Amino acid sequence: MQIINQKTLSTWIPFNISLRKAFVFIVLVICALYLRRATTIDHGESSILPSHSRHNVTNSLKGAVENAQNRGKKIFIALDYWEQLTRATSNLLDLTALAAYGGRQVVVPFVRHSKFYGSPTEESKSLELYYDVSALNRTLRSRGHGTLMSWKEFQDVCQGKLDLLVHLDFHRLSETATYNSTTRAFFPCNDSLLFGSNFKVGRTICMNVFAVTSVGKLESEVLEGRPCVGFDQWKGSQKRNIFRSQFQLKPLVKSLMRYPSTAVFFSPKLLHLAQDFIAKNLGPLFVSVHVRAERILTAYKNFTTVVQCLSNLVTQVQRHKKGNMADIPIFLATDFADYGSWSKNVNPARQNAESLMKILAPLKPVIFEPSVYNLTDRGTVAIVEMHILVSGKHLSVVGGGQFQSWIVSQFVSKNRKYRIFSGCTRVCTWVCHF
Repeated sequence: MQIINQKTLSTWIPFNISLRKAFVFIVLVICALYLRRATTIDHGESSILPSHSRHNVTNSLKGAVENAQNRGKKIFIALDYWEQLTRATSNLLDLTALAAYGGRQVVVPFVRHSKFYGSPTEESKSLELYYDVSALNRTLRSRGHGTLMSWKEFQDVCQGKLDLLVHLDFHRLSETATYNSTTRAFFPCNDSLLFGSNFKVGRTICMNVFAVTSVGKLESEVLEGRPCVGFDQWKGSQKRNIFRSQFQLKPLVKSLMRYPSTAVFFSPKLLHLAQDFIAKNLGPLFVSVHVRAERILTAYKNFTTVVQCLSNLVTQVQRHKKGNMADIPIFLATDFADYGSWSKNVNPARQNAESLMKILAPLKPVIFEPSVYNLTDRGTVAIVEMHILVSGKHLSVVGGGQFQSWIVSQFVSKNRKYRIFSGCTRVCTWVCHF
């Protein structure tokens, strides 16, 4: 196998892309001249081709142009993005950054209950359910990421077949004899851990993320320029995180995009629902409260701690509401509600939701009811609740985690000029007021 070094590859890729663009341009010019000549003849006294024949020729030429364009495309598709809305979005952005190096596009995932998937099922929906994909794609392009490709485009390019399916191994090299410097960092395999797919797969590669940390090596030695490449499970890329790939993504794009900035691309329909709920149930001034019981259970391993933390939260919020804010309504969102987190870790709280809500009852909270707006997907509910929470006059949170951090970052950014941050108190877990 011929190995192309980083410098040679970085020079060759733009040159190769330029050749493909030139080829497509030439084909387009030839087609345009041919169609122009056919039209000119048609307007003369005699026509060489009858109208239906000219129509067939036009369609054939269009098909030839599309095929020529498709032959130059290379893609990444992830069959599974591992986590829920926040981290799944982050993982998707990481894959578009990785795709930028090899001039690839990423197939738009399908979604269901906050999870992202590579191929459609009867229950899944397009990513459009959560995001304005067109607007997101324009920003990805402007910031140097690889762009998103529709499912139809993917089918046109790859015809239901993956040239290569990559299984990523996350075991540290010191913990495995399979991957090390004296053997191989990757090899053809038929791994039983591979996620099932609806695709025909030409070849499967098992690759250790700690053995292959160079994007150049990934493209030149592992993928070898194959156009249709899939990852059976993609967990994003982050150095010093043993559950993710170890690629350096920042040098690959001019302005690396992170998940907090994608909130502006949430579905306009969902944002409208959130505003409608605020207008009808809360009014312009209200206090927001968010509970992430899953994180408390994960950190402390017992339900009693959740009870203690929520009791402390109620005390803190009531103290915070004294004076002129006493009559302001409180909006409450929790991860143990029926449409809350899909994680199994929250089950103890969900099974005891009634008793937990009794603890929170003194706040007289207003709660979003998804059924009123015909919402049945956890991801859509999470986005609506997030938008309501960041629209409050003040925000109190308990539990922590990525989703809650996303809420806080939006709230603080939106209200930064008011300097209303009042800090966090370490009680069981973080209880924060903004």
